[in-house]
Amino acid sequence: MLNPKISVHDVNCLSTTRLSIMRPARTLTHLLRRAPTPLSRSLLATRLPTPPALTILPRSSSSILSLRYASQLTSRPVSPPPGYHHDPGSDYSNSAIYAVSYLSRIVRYVLYSLLAVGGISLATFEGLHLYVEKVCLAAPSREDTDEWCWNSETQGWTGGPNGGTDPRLGQKARHALRGAWICQEWGAGGSGSIGKGTTSAFHPDFVAARGMIGSSQGGDAGGGGGRRVVDRGYELADEYIDLAIREARKKGLVFPPTLSALRTCGPPGPADSSTSVPQGDPAVIDLLLLKAGVLERINTPDSIIHAKDLYEQVLSSVYHAQGEHDGTTAGGKARVMRLAGKVGDLSARSSAGDEALKWWRWGLERAGVRAEVDSGVSKVIKEVKEESKGWFGRSKPTPVQTPIVSSIPETQTPPQTLSPPVLRATISLLVSTSAHLATQSSLSTAASLQSLALSYIPSTQLTTPTPLTGPAVLHKTWLQQRASLLQLHHASVLHALNSKSNQTPLKLVTQSQSDSEKLIAALQNLPREYTTPQSNPLAAPAKLLRRDALLTGAESAYTRGVFIERSLPKTVAVGQGDTDHQLQQLELAAECFERAMTLSGMESGMEKRETEDVGRGDEWARYYRSFVRVRSKLGSLMGVEDEKVV
Repeated sequence: MLNPKISVHDVNCLSTTRLSIMRPARTLTHLLRRAPTPLSRSLLATRLPTPPALTILPRSSSSILSLRYASQLTSRPVSPPPGYHHDPGSDYSNSAIYAVSYLSRIVRYVLYSLLAVGGISLATFEGLHLYVEKVCLAAPSREDTDEWCWNSETQGWTGGPNGGTDPRLGQKARHALRGAWICQEWGAGGSGSIGKGTTSAFHPDFVAARGMIGSSQGGDAGGGGGRRVVDRGYELADEYIDLAIREARKKGLVFPPTLSALRTCGPPGPADSSTSVPQGDPAVIDLLLLKAGVLERINTPDSIIHAKDLYEQVLSSVYHAQGEHDGTTAGGKARVMRLAGKVGDLSARSSAGDEALKWWRWGLERAGVRAEVDSGVSKVIKEVKEESKGWFGRSKPTPVQTPIVSSIPETQTPPQTLSPPVLRATISLLVSTSAHLATQSSLSTAASLQSLALSYIPSTQLTTPTPLTGPAVLHKTWLQQRASLLQLHHASVLHALNSKSNQTPLKLVTQSQSDSEKLIAALQNLPREYTTPQSNPLAAPAKLLRRDALLTGAESAYTRGVFIERSLPKTVAVGQGDTDHQLQQLELAAECFERAMTLSGMESGMEKRETEDVGRGDEWARYYRSFVRVRSKLGSLMGVEDEKVV
């Protein structure tokens, strides 16, 4: 039965409305399913034709009204289900939860970043310390069983034969020692406190080379002549070593007894050899030597005295533990001699020259060298002052000072019988003693000691080292370098004794420069036998030897230039004397000064640049002034104005 309220046009309008609002098309059968059952039956009975699914009908007024009605139906708010009650405070609680969640994410990201940065920093810190432990401090020390005993001359960092640091000290002390090494070798990036005194980075063997020819050494030997800036790296290294020493005391390591302040100045005598002095732990001995070395480099009057006391404390312990004469190895005897030389050097730097001579003489006696050396400077000065007084306070002409000549008897031990480490220690002591006497006006005694030291050095040729002959070749190279240094010192002393006769000093200094140039050529690029592997004990002595060769070469070239310049008339002009000869000599002197400047720059580790004064210290400035002075003389001789001395 047909329902008169629904027509076919209404059904088409409903279908068109469904398609126009972009909803899924539904067939007429789907719409009829939702209609009541009588309607569906009546529609099926009429068999109406199915409209096409995508047919777009023209917009009429009825279709527009249907669209508006459908949009109103879709825009109506959904009514809440029965029993639902809306809480206005829930909106605020949701916002607070969101804020807390957001902040927690930020805090979590920050914590993760801090943990990552901290982990990377810790890994870098420990990696650096591991590199220093396994690579930089890998060289063994304290071994004296080898024939050449280079290990015993290596500065130990408590690791002994194994290298590195001693595990008994604990992690805190070991980290402190590595930090001290880093500050000492790589620096701390700035300057430290200001103290009195002038510093001298020269090796003790080269002190006299600065004071003999063409230089002024004002002030005391202890470095109290002015104010200076202490290197911050050495200050931090001293603090780190102090921390390691305190940790070693806490760990129960045995320390050598502290020397009494009321003790007699000078080396131990025969009566002291019977005194029982406990030997300190080898790691403790290394710690004390490290601290003494840093204080020596700080180079203030107080630090020098403190370093001297530490060296004496170590020497007393080692000497009494080994015995006075026999029963010691060559390395142990050489170690005692080196310590005596250190104490003597610091005594001389602290204006205790007589005590320094006692220590050097005592060290030479360990090798069987009986050298009676007494400066006698104070006695000569006293006599001159007494004789200079005249009537009515007028002074008499000061008499010429007669050098004090000390008798040096024949040595009881031939040079050939000395072991290599003892021979090196003996020559070092002779160099220190002669240099000190030369600066104290005991020129004849200094010349005698220099001749004695030269007689101990055999004449050999430089050879290329091999893995088996590396220690022996380094020993011969060391002897040749010290021979060059002694020739330089001897030439300066002979020139001071007789400045009118310049042939012998000039010949000696020329030979010294020639030998130094050969050594520099051989050591400029260190052979692999000295540097590989990282634990090679020859690396540190070879680097020091290269530095000494550069310093000796620079000073030899400078001294030769001074001798050549002084052999000419003080005033030169065109047409006076042999002009060609004077030009040749002045050009040769200028070349010597220029070579000295080059070697000084090479020793400083900086390349020569045209516009920047890098790596140019006091020594380079002294060489440069001499170079400019000679160039001005050349200009005057040739009638050309040259630059003035600055």
